[in-house]
Amino acid sequence: MTRLVLCRHADPGSPDAPAGLAQILRQVPFAAVYTSPLERAVATAKAIAEGRNLAPALVDDLREIDLGAVDGLAFEEYPSELQEALLRSPGTAAFPRGESFADVRARVVPAVDAIVARHEGATVAVVAHAGPIRALLAHWLGIEGDGAFRIDQRCAAVNVVDWSDGIPFVRLVNGTSADVG
Repeated sequence: MTRLVLCRHADPGSPDAPAGLAQILRQVPFAAVYTSPLERAVATAKAIAEGRNLAPALVDDLREIDLGAVDGLAFEEYPSELQEALLRSPGTAAFPRGESFADVRARVVPAVDAIVARHEGATVAVVAHAGPIRALLAHWLGIEGDGAFRIDQRCAAVNVVDWSDGIPFVRLVNGTSADVG
């Protein structure tokens, strides 16, 4: 059995949050730690890897959705058509000169499939963002369209997926320290 411990990065506004998540996961015997290249995920992955003789491996395809032309803007500053599309049908909305949720799903699923295949029979940690994690969980659970946006992912959430004979079994979603410890 291969186990994937899929974590959303810790709260970037709380400097102690990565260490808190690492403490929760201290007893988990990770064979490897993978992370999105974005700093908030890297900081979390480094905390998880610390003291384990592991260095987090950066995987570009684990990054958050590319917001394109609206990157850096508040939602209220997005064009009204984009705001409406994101509220009405987030599963099909696309950011101008950026990505859609389908684009995220198309890049993140093969990336994590490769990680799982590389570590057959082991436990690995993957640190990513809410969008990619929702895309992965929706894929494994067979949830299409806007349904993925009903999967909550708070900062430092832990999700556990086990593979048995190539079939993923989602064991935990949006877990807390009480669920993991």
